[in-house]
Amino acid sequence: MLPISAKDVVRFTPRVELLNWLQARLDEATTDEQREALGRQIGKVQDEIDAAPQPVYLLAVASHLQRAAFRRDLTATGATYAGDATLYAALREDLEAVAPVNLTELLAIVDEVEAAGRPADAAPEVRDRWPGITRVARALGGRFAALEGDQEFYLSVAPIVACRHFLLGWENVDAPFARRGNLTTDETLAALEEGEMQAIGFKAMNLMRPTKALEKNSASPSRSASSPRPSRTAQKHLTAPRGSSTESATSEIPASA
Repeated sequence: MLPISAKDVVRFTPRVELLNWLQARLDEATTDEQREALGRQIGKVQDEIDAAPQPVYLLAVASHLQRAAFRRDLTATGATYAGDATLYAALREDLEAVAPVNLTELLAIVDEVEAAGRPADAAPEVRDRWPGITRVARALGGRFAALEGDQEFYLSVAPIVACRHFLLGWENVDAPFARRGNLTTDETLAALEEGEMQAIGFKAMNLMRPTKALEKNSASPSRSASSPRPSRTAQKHLTAPRGSSTESATSEIPASA
């Protein structure tokens, strides 16, 4: 594949790209269950593509100066991305601060999620336990909850800012397109659904050869540092009541919630 230069305009069709991605995952599938699920998704996306002309989005490939302008405007929104390692360090710190008696088990689960790369790719029993741990950590109101909120905001805002800078036009979209001051207007972007705009924005960022943080268009953290050892004097348990946003300091964090 030839390198893409800042003089190029890339034509991006989200559903076609999604279809290609699903087909690649199908080729990698190792079980009948995975193949059946992917086959259903591929069929659904293909039906959507066949049903109507697909929107095509024209994306600029950023120059060094344009990348700097993008980073400036993104910083001005207040969006920050601490990185997965920092997020997981905060999770461990918050768990250690309440010192439940099952801390060793909880930190081992964090290790397994990290080794898998993200919760969705972990073993089924680990995936089932993960929501209970993060639900409790959020309810503690500590550093993990704050950083996760910052990360979620960043991943929501960054593609919007990218669309302002790098979306140059579209085809098969029943709405006017306008740019002012070298930026796509907010009125123009309002014609897009949120999911479509995020897909466009992340594609534009990927074309910038971004940092690892920007390439991951998911807030799922993955960390590789080893787990800290639990306190031998820990006596407390913590549990997250189903659907509750507050926790009791005398209950247990559910390893199987």
